[in-house]
This record gives sequence, C-alpha cells and structure tokens, in this order.
Amino acid sequence: MDCARSIELLSDYDAGLLGDDDKLFVITHLSTCSDCDGVFRDLKLIVQTAFAMRSENGIAYPDEESLWQRLSASRVVH
Repeated sequence: MDCARSIELLSDYDAGLLGDDDKLFVITHLSTCSDCDGVFRDLKLIVQTAFAMRSENGIAYPDEESLWQRLSASRVVH
C-alpha cells in the first residue's frame, strides 16, 4: 500500500481537485486501508469544525493551504 501518496492527496481529493487516475487511487486505497481512511475522516472533521468556527465566530484562520502543509508534514504514516 502507498499510504504516503494517499495522505498527500487527501486534501485535494476532499476538495474535488484530483484527476481521474489520482481520484481512483485514493478511493481504492481508502477502501482497503483503515489507517488512511481514519486520517481522511479526521481531516474531514477538522475541515468541518474549522469552517463552522470561522462562520460562527467570524474568526480569520491561517491560510488553509499552509495549514494542510503543516499537518501533512507532521503526520507520520505507519
């Protein structure tokens, strides 16, 4: 399994920015790798929570791309 590649593509997958080949790779990988699927569920929860907090409180958060890069760099894949 190529967990590192999957993790790298998750943000773009969630945003609907992947081409067909990468999208199919992520879908297939998430269906067979519970660790990466868990990371994806966590990512979605983080995005939803940040969006809700920003909307409710009018808080300006750091640039999302920079935030995801920092999260990706700090995530250790087993």
